[in-house]
Amino acid sequence: MTKKIVTLSMRDQIYEALRESIIKNTYKPNSVLPIDRLAEDFGVSATPVREALVRLEAESLVILIPNKGALVTDIQAEDILNNWEMRQLLEPYAAGKSAGLIPEAEMDVIRAEIGDLRRSPFDNDRYVACDTRLHETLFIHLPNTFLKDTIRRVHQMSIRIRYFPEDSVSMHEQVVNEVFREHLAIIDALMTRDPIKITESVQIHLRNGEKRAMAALLRKR
Repeated sequence: MTKKIVTLSMRDQIYEALRESIIKNTYKPNSVLPIDRLAEDFGVSATPVREALVRLEAESLVILIPNKGALVTDIQAEDILNNWEMRQLLEPYAAGKSAGLIPEAEMDVIRAEIGDLRRSPFDNDRYVACDTRLHETLFIHLPNTFLKDTIRRVHQMSIRIRYFPEDSVSMHEQVVNEVFREHLAIIDALMTRDPIKITESVQIHLRNGEKRAMAALLRKR
């Protein structure tokens, strides 16, 4: 059976491009996104850009400015606290339940990728991909589809907040090195197949992540 190739419409492509730029903090909090300039950049009329911005407002990523464009929403302390509260409730539990389910080969791949990233010039896209892969590994093998879908939704809503500290110039190198060390500690715990050790390593990582995000927020104010 031939697999159907799905081609995104222009408005969907613009939406996806803008969304990715926002969640990766290319468009920083409180940045203004003028419709005319975006339309010129994408080589389209204002209509598909306006439609994309309406969708992004529905996701609380922008606030529409009538007849002008949109403002990228700010990141508040409450957003960080709410995000990490959900993550700390869900992820350590899921990781512990995954103790005997994760293939060792997957752990080896992630460990090797972390080592390669530490030796190479920093590549944000690879860093994000590696981080995402590790955190997905902590729940993806669970049979509970409702729990998996819930964690996915929390991750999706929190991507911009999760990578907020790495975007701080003054914190960048320190944060990235800390995250790598914590990720390796999680891999070491996974190798033991001990649910308690795994749960604790993930809890430590998430608590530290919340502290880093709050520190980044204070530095930007």
